[in-house]
Amino acid sequence: MLAFTIPNLFRRMLGEGTLSSAFIPVFSNLGGSLVPQWFLLNQVVSRLFLSLGFLSFCVICFSFFSYHSTLFQVYKWHVASYLNGVTFLYVIFICSSAILVAALNVKGSFGSGAVSPILLNLVMIGVLFAVGIAHELSFQSCAVILSIGVVVAGFFQLLLPWMELKVRFGWQWKFDLSKSDEIKEVGSLFWVGIFGAAVAQINILISRFLAYSLEQEGAVTYLYMSARLVELPLGIFAIAISTILFPKLASAVCLKDQESYQSSFFLGLRSILMLTLPSAIGLFLVGDLVVNVLFQWKEFSAENTNMAYVVLRVVSWTIPLYAISTFLVKSYHSQKNMGIPLKAASLSLITNLIFSLLLMNTHGVLGLAWANVLAAIIQLFYLCIRNKNLSSYAVFSNTSLSLSKLVLASVFMFLAILYAKQIPLFSDQKWDAFFQLLFLIFSGVLSYFSVLYFLKFPLSFGKPLLSRLVRK
Repeated sequence: MLAFTIPNLFRRMLGEGTLSSAFIPVFSNLGGSLVPQWFLLNQVVSRLFLSLGFLSFCVICFSFFSYHSTLFQVYKWHVASYLNGVTFLYVIFICSSAILVAALNVKGSFGSGAVSPILLNLVMIGVLFAVGIAHELSFQSCAVILSIGVVVAGFFQLLLPWMELKVRFGWQWKFDLSKSDEIKEVGSLFWVGIFGAAVAQINILISRFLAYSLEQEGAVTYLYMSARLVELPLGIFAIAISTILFPKLASAVCLKDQESYQSSFFLGLRSILMLTLPSAIGLFLVGDLVVNVLFQWKEFSAENTNMAYVVLRVVSWTIPLYAISTFLVKSYHSQKNMGIPLKAASLSLITNLIFSLLLMNTHGVLGLAWANVLAAIIQLFYLCIRNKNLSSYAVFSNTSLSLSKLVLASVFMFLAILYAKQIPLFSDQKWDAFFQLLFLIFSGVLSYFSVLYFLKFPLSFGKPLLSRLVRK
């Protein structure tokens, strides 16, 4: 997990983070003319191949040197350094893939970006099943083969959007390190924004390393597991909505169409809040069943499940906080404003570091989880108070955010799941836990969206939820 953290941080900083945010507004401003767009795309991808190739070479050399020396005395750091050298090649493929996906998003194609993480997860699951279950290899052998599998998955993640751009849009790859006004603009936006992205990802790295330093067994696993469960609704809802609306926001800024910008902005906020609030409530209330069904196998005991759930109950509340922050950062990037996200990320980093150091000695991994929540609150608060579109009227208006309707529906859902969880329909068996989880999810979804429907919660273009499905 730790070995995959560092290349994953580079992916978020360079590929899906700041570089995409700097690239999309400039790429959109070139209009529908393919020649200058492909020219800019080739310039960006060429620089990525060259710089990340050199960086990967340096990291691999350092990792293998440290593995064959006495640089790391503690065994777990020794192994982590070696595995990091294997997985770091993943950075080249995934960062380049993210830029190609960004170009496809501007063209209105989102399929490759959606399928890309599925490829990675399928390869990782397949490798773990093959080497861990079918052949029962040692832990270290499984870790090495899994690291190689991540690199192979990265290659296919790059190949997918590459072929779509070539077949559907006629893009021809050409290695190009020439200069242009557009590449200079992308560079200027990128170098300002990279500090904000780096700070945000260092935040994650701090939590992982501090958890790794704890003597508490399974601390990294609990944090990582919680993060993966939180990232599921973030990826499905928040990041997906931000990805779709980001080119529209950038285009509206370019055309100086304030009405279109406001419409897309509040549509994004409403949609994200509508989907992430129940996700947080759901994980808070039924996270024990989620961890049981997904992870409680063989050596992962009921005690591990309980500890993981304790951490998850805290971390679950970061879902709407991170979701709204993600969208607000994209809205600033669409305006080519990288400074405010940088300051917000810096405040988040300072908050996380201070409270992690204060709480980890007395509360262990749970203290690190609370530090993450506090850091997310501070980041969101700063992003909100600096946003000119988020006035008091907009926050409480029934046409902009409809926050009161979302809160009422969330309270109703919370009570409905609490009641449904007390119904003695299921035993403690594994399959009963699975069916109870499905029953509670259905109860929560039904109660939540029923309230939103009757309250006429506005979704797109001011139309009430499910209005298209109801005959007038």
